[in-house]
Amino acid sequence: MRIKTLLQSAAVIALALVAGLCGVGGTWALWNTTAPANSGTVQSADFRVELNGTPMTVNGVAATVALEDPGTALTPTTPAYSVVTVKNATNASAPFSIRVAAGQPHVTSANAALPASVAVRSALMPASQRCGDAVYSSAPVTTTISQGATEQICLRMALPENAPETLARATATVTVPVTATQTQ
Repeated sequence: MRIKTLLQSAAVIALALVAGLCGVGGTWALWNTTAPANSGTVQSADFRVELNGTPMTVNGVAATVALEDPGTALTPTTPAYSVVTVKNATNASAPFSIRVAAGQPHVTSANAALPASVAVRSALMPASQRCGDAVYSSAPVTTTISQGATEQICLRMALPENAPETLARATATVTVPVTATQTQ
């Protein structure tokens, strides 16, 4: 009887071993299953700043801004104004503010005396939405613009009261660099 019990025990152990190997073999096959994956795209945030609706580029081409009142004659008693609209148009998924600074203006003209005489000042657009009502200082304006927001910068160009008549109707090109830096 003892041999019969021993054989039965061996058969049960062998059957358990075969079942265990089959189970492991099936599981092993599942570990090695492959499935096709579609390629995806990854996009980082776009640092996009617009000047008067045109994207600003790094060390980019100057945006041309018209005078607020085209045809305004620059005289000692009549300043000319221009508006630069700056928009933080980034597409970042988290809040993204920028610090915008209007740099030191540079005036060029065929009339050699004009660049030294023209005073260019900047200020933020006042609540009245008229650049003539803004408070200007000699320091260039800086402002922080949150994501999706827009800010307007007024530029005031004026001649001193004692400017000679030869400068009254001269033309000039005024270049004001605008820089934008991420703050958040």
